[in-house]
Amino acid sequence: MSRKPIKTALYAPPLGRDAAAWREELRRLDDSGLTAVSVSDHFMVGRVDPVAALAAIAMSTRRLRVMALVLCNDYRHPVITHHAAASVDVLSGGRLDLGLGAGYLEAEYAAAGLPYDPPGQRVDRLAESVEVIKALFADGPVHHEGAAYAVTGLTGTPAPVQTPHPPLLIGGGGKRMLAMAGQHAQIAGIHSNLRHGSAYNAAVIEDMLPDRMARKIAWVREAAERAGRDPDQLDYLSITWTCRVVDSPRRTDAALAEVCRAYGVDPAVGRQSTGLLVGTVEQCVEQLLHRQDELGLNYVDFGAANATEVAPLVAALSSVD
Repeated sequence: MSRKPIKTALYAPPLGRDAAAWREELRRLDDSGLTAVSVSDHFMVGRVDPVAALAAIAMSTRRLRVMALVLCNDYRHPVITHHAAASVDVLSGGRLDLGLGAGYLEAEYAAAGLPYDPPGQRVDRLAESVEVIKALFADGPVHHEGAAYAVTGLTGTPAPVQTPHPPLLIGGGGKRMLAMAGQHAQIAGIHSNLRHGSAYNAAVIEDMLPDRMARKIAWVREAAERAGRDPDQLDYLSITWTCRVVDSPRRTDAALAEVCRAYGVDPAVGRQSTGLLVGTVEQCVEQLLHRQDELGLNYVDFGAANATEVAPLVAALSSVD
């Protein structure tokens, strides 16, 4: 089987008061080999509303995919999520990737006074929400009566450019979320289990070691096959919590040690974890190709990495045969 091209994503540049400069940075990314710009859904650590940002990115670019990574189901009703997503898909000319998540950041729930239910309940709601959203993208009125949501005779509008709906991105680190990805998603996000409500610690790096990632990907593939879907048609995306590109192989070990200290993990663990990417452009390309060949990961999100720093890496990946 021929190797898929490696797709790349990067968090949208931070928005300050100078919106013109922000749009100019987006245009530079649009002219690069980057596949997508992603926006997260956080109001404590995130600077912008994701739906407004996705719409603005869509209107400021011509080529880039605009990726919701991911919309938190507990922050908005699925009817509202569908309406926003369909609108952004039209505004972008069919470039939206719709990421949907159950929510995990406990401190954010607490700050907003939102109930932080056990993981199983949050995933239950998301599973029902996915069904509602997919139904609203289909033709005709939707009638849904479930445990969390009720929709009565509503027809979803506007009609999306991408049919039957924008690609869904669903992911996580636990079996239920990854099985849901296999059942419904076009992009499966394979990363750490965030059941404890935190992302930046040793556990998230250790949970992305190759043996654990292989097990997670197997859950996606098994669920896709049970649903009558071809698992090879999915994209498998891995979040890079920290990406550090250095200009010389002599600097790699020191840079890796520095990154690993921040997470509290041994460099031997960090070197193997798909949650980190440290090295020269050539070393990073080699690592990503190895992860693709061994695990099937063909999509990497560089997270909040510096766009200028990763530009040579994006360019190198764009030219890989």
